[in-house]
Amino acid sequence: MAFRLNAAEWRNIGQAPGSAYSASEYTASDVEPNEEENWDDWEREDQYDSAPKCLFCAETFEMPEEAFQHCQQMHGFDFLAVKRSLNLDFYKCIRMINYIRKQVLLRPELAGTKDFVLTGNEDFWENDEFLQPVMEDDALLFAFEELEIAEPLHIEEPEERFDLSTIQPSTELEKRLVALLQKTDEKYANLKNQFDDYKTMVKKTFLDNILDDTRSERSMSVASIRTGLNKAHEDVGNYYFESYAGNEIHEQMLKDKPRTEAYRDFMYDNKDILKGKIVLDVGCGTGILSMFAARAGAKQVYAVDNSDIVEKARANIKENGFDEIITVIRGKVEEISLPVDKVDIIVSEWMGYFLLFEAMLDSVLVARNRWLAPNGIMAPSHCRILMAALDDEDLKNDRCNFWDDVYGFKMTAMKGPVLQDALVDYIKPHTVMSTVATLKDLYLQQIVTRQLDFISTFEVQANRDGTIYAFGGWFDTWFTRDGHPIPLSREAQRVQGETFMTTSPFGEDTHWKQTIFILDKPLSLKQGDKVKGVFTCHKGAANPRELECEIKYSLEGSNDLLIQSFTLRS
Repeated sequence: MAFRLNAAEWRNIGQAPGSAYSASEYTASDVEPNEEENWDDWEREDQYDSAPKCLFCAETFEMPEEAFQHCQQMHGFDFLAVKRSLNLDFYKCIRMINYIRKQVLLRPELAGTKDFVLTGNEDFWENDEFLQPVMEDDALLFAFEELEIAEPLHIEEPEERFDLSTIQPSTELEKRLVALLQKTDEKYANLKNQFDDYKTMVKKTFLDNILDDTRSERSMSVASIRTGLNKAHEDVGNYYFESYAGNEIHEQMLKDKPRTEAYRDFMYDNKDILKGKIVLDVGCGTGILSMFAARAGAKQVYAVDNSDIVEKARANIKENGFDEIITVIRGKVEEISLPVDKVDIIVSEWMGYFLLFEAMLDSVLVARNRWLAPNGIMAPSHCRILMAALDDEDLKNDRCNFWDDVYGFKMTAMKGPVLQDALVDYIKPHTVMSTVATLKDLYLQQIVTRQLDFISTFEVQANRDGTIYAFGGWFDTWFTRDGHPIPLSREAQRVQGETFMTTSPFGEDTHWKQTIFILDKPLSLKQGDKVKGVFTCHKGAANPRELECEIKYSLEGSNDLLIQSFTLRS
């Protein structure tokens, strides 16, 4: 089926009661029953990072609905009609938006199309490549579900009402007719009151719960991703900061030589780029990175942390004679102020298990956006998440099959968490049986928070005969003098002018260890066999400092697609 624009003239956005693209929302006062505002005349708070842009041309709009209506009116593409007629789910809508964006990049002449057609038979509908945004901060990806909100109901008001009390009936028939009209008027008044009550109820319940950035279960998740920690996660956030108040965790990190020495070496080996500069240390902990920076020649260092550890950091800094250079500030980077407008370097040890666990990078990016000067440096400047196949039957037996026979008893129910939770442990290097795939590249000078949740295709090739019992993940990190990105061709190697750190099983042990995803259904491979798949990773719905992952994988040439979900928990 093809979809084309009905060329009939449109009314203004927000004024066409029959338009599915009506830009009607509400403000806080709209839920008050005493307000006399128009049912359709609600405003939305600005919630998009960039102006909604037409799917085809370069025109931008204040509201996503305006962009969708423009696509219909000017380019012959009715998004909502296509969605309904092809019965598209959430993911296919995402693919459709990204497919159109990509086609426009490949075929610039589409900017002037007047009759864009999709039939449902195109190849892209099941292609996960199109789940990845083509345009950064694409507001339409976050707004298309709003188009399904029911259109407002309308009751026609009589143009003019006659005062029945002025009628003086002279016959019995006239009396009966007037009585009937009076009853009809009363019924109409009751119906109108009921409808007014209904509108108030809808405002208070449906719109208050659905439209207030929770338009659907998915858009609530998207809103959480976009805004970071919301009110429902305050307890989680407080627990996170409190967990860094004691000595033990800091001792563990300081004794992690590859970690601590990477930061030290970057600053000590590049004193010329720190000399006389202003440095911001996000999540300063004991103050060690701030003191590295001060000793390397920084003019001023601001050390920020929201944990009780800041009191010990102040004492450590004063004890070592850096209290005139380093200023310790307690608070969240999202909330504090600095006595300067810009800083030259942001240093932070934000990395968690599987790199993104704990979601501290979100706060570091807030600091970058608020204070990093043009041409400023992020330290580290680039990170890469990697994954390989593991042939480790002992691990599977020890962690999972153990429950099949516990002193003669079966405890199958205990196996569930093992197969659902990602395991943080050291991978034995000899169990790595495949090539290494890159899952995610993070260029910290430019990456935005939304990109920290990702979907990535991968391919690994067996370098020997064996069985895949698990996938194992780790990350590499680079510090560069000018913040330049690291090409994908660059492997775990040291290059002059760069400081490199790896958490690979082939490197020196770190406190991050590696992350292991034990498979419910192992795969037997011959040397040279390829396993292809899709890896999905996003913040936890209940606890955004956790990670929820899904691995879809299959042996090349096989029709069997295996899917398993994992959570990396606190």
